[in-house]
Amino acid sequence: MIVVAHPDDAEFGFGGALAKIAKEGMQLAYVLCTSGDKGSGDTDVIPAELAIIREQEQRDASAIIGTTDVTFLRYGDGELESSIEVIGKIVREIRRFKPDIIFCQDTYNRTRHTHRDHRMAGQSTFDAAYPYARDHLHFPEHMAEGLETHKVAEIYTGMAEDPDVVIDTSDVIDIKIKATLAHRSQISDPPGMEERIRGRVSVVAEKNGFKYAEGFHRHTFNPGRPQPITNR
Repeated sequence: MIVVAHPDDAEFGFGGALAKIAKEGMQLAYVLCTSGDKGSGDTDVIPAELAIIREQEQRDASAIIGTTDVTFLRYGDGELESSIEVIGKIVREIRRFKPDIIFCQDTYNRTRHTHRDHRMAGQSTFDAAYPYARDHLHFPEHMAEGLETHKVAEIYTGMAEDPDVVIDTSDVIDIKIKATLAHRSQISDPPGMEERIRGRVSVVAEKNGFKYAEGFHRHTFNPGRPQPITNR
C-alpha cells in the first residue's frame, strides 16, 4: 500500500520501486490524503477544478505504475492534520487491502524542510499501522463492515537521506518517468523534469553500483523478522 499526501508524491518519490513491485506481480493500492487542490501557479484555476484534474492525473499515473486501486481521502491541500479522523480513514484502507508493506513519506528530514502535509501523512500512516489497525477495539465500526484487523509488517519511507534499503530501479526508470509526467498540471518542462528525475535517482545508485536506484528507511513492527537485503 502507498499512502502519500498529494498526487505525484508517490511517483516522484518512489515510483521506480512501485513499478518494480508491480512488474514482479505484487498488488498495489494507493491512498491519497489530499487531492492537491492548492498545487498550482495558474491564477485562473479554482481548488475544486484543480482537485478533479489532479485526481485524474493520479489515476492515470497509478495505472502506468500498475494498479487501478486508488482511494482519495480528499482533505484540503495544506490542511492535513494527523487527527484520529485521518488515522481512522487510513486504518480502514489498511484493513480493506491488508498490505504487508506500506510505502509512505518520512516524517522528518534532518537536512531539508518538508511539506507539512508530507509530515502529517507520514505520521498518520505510522500511527494507523501500529497500533490502530492491529487492535479490534480501535474503530470497531470497521468490524461491522466486515473488515478484520490487520498487522502491517514493515513501512518503507522514501527519499531517505541515509537509506538502509536501496532498490535497483534501472529496468523500470522509463515507467517511473512516464508515470511522473502523467501529472501534467504540475510539470511545465517535461524534458527538464525527466532530466531531474534521472539525475536524482543516479545519486543513490552510484553509491551502490546501479545505474538508477531509490533509497528507503525500513521500519519494522516485528523485531523478530529477518533483516532486509540492503541492495536489491
